[in-house]
Amino acid sequence: MSFLKTLLSVLLTVTITGLIIWIYFETKISKITFTPEFTAQDVNVHDTTQIANSPRSKVAIALFGLDARYEGEHARSDTIMLLLIDHSRKKIKIASIMRDLYVDVPGYGKRKINSAYELGGPKLALSTLNLTFELPLTKYVTVDFRGFEKIIDAVGGVDIEVKDYEVEHININMREVRNLIGGEVTEVKRPGLQHLNGRQALGYARIRYVGNGDYERVQRQQRVLEQVFEKVKSASLGTKLRIIDMVLPYVETNLTRNDLISLAMKNYSKYTLERIRIPVDGSYREGYATIDGIKQWIFITDIEKNKQALHEFLER
Repeated sequence: MSFLKTLLSVLLTVTITGLIIWIYFETKISKITFTPEFTAQDVNVHDTTQIANSPRSKVAIALFGLDARYEGEHARSDTIMLLLIDHSRKKIKIASIMRDLYVDVPGYGKRKINSAYELGGPKLALSTLNLTFELPLTKYVTVDFRGFEKIIDAVGGVDIEVKDYEVEHININMREVRNLIGGEVTEVKRPGLQHLNGRQALGYARIRYVGNGDYERVQRQQRVLEQVFEKVKSASLGTKLRIIDMVLPYVETNLTRNDLISLAMKNYSKYTLERIRIPVDGSYREGYATIDGIKQWIFITDIEKNKQALHEFLER
């Protein structure tokens, strides 16, 4: 009898704990902007059997970061990343797609890949990624720079080795953000290892016109994201719930509530993070193209070589 009582007590505790967490998520998730799910046909999935046959242990999501200057603006995707969560092998993979890739955007011809979001929202952005790289993406998450800032603050900031030529541009970017949405600016005073808060990390991640241009910009974004991942995976449940509470109002997604709860409840402490940049080295050249009557800087890319590199990265 004592064994049965103990077992019932454990089951009851687990059930109550699970119910409390479920109620918490249901309450907080209402802050998210949910959009309808896309079918494979909606977003030009190259091979629909990839979805039908894909194991449930893998989750693929497109992440779009918008640099919107005002609420409701049809902004370009300033950041484009593919996120693959492989639960069976305990791996998280992130592929950063550089925004100046010159590709075919369905219905609009050749132009920069980041313009797809501005022209047709997440549906066209997913379609462009799927057609360009033969991917099975139907899920997405979008966050603007307000959300990026909140994420960094929620994990307690990040430690970044700031280069001397980056200091001024971090501060310039922070002042620009302040002029758009308000808030405080605590300027970075010197190069070297710095503990950056959300506003400072946002200023750092938005640097583009110094160093090695957009290549280094992608490295900065991945560096920040890697620190966020390391902090979140070892955080307590209470910290994770606080992060969720701070970030959700700045998120738009077509993931379902059940998708989000399932992802949030996973223990990621043993997961490793891998990353890649597309285009890969030796697969592109830089140049100019006239788009909508405007001369623009682009990456002219060997799509086949990058498609192969991306698939090998995601599947290994």
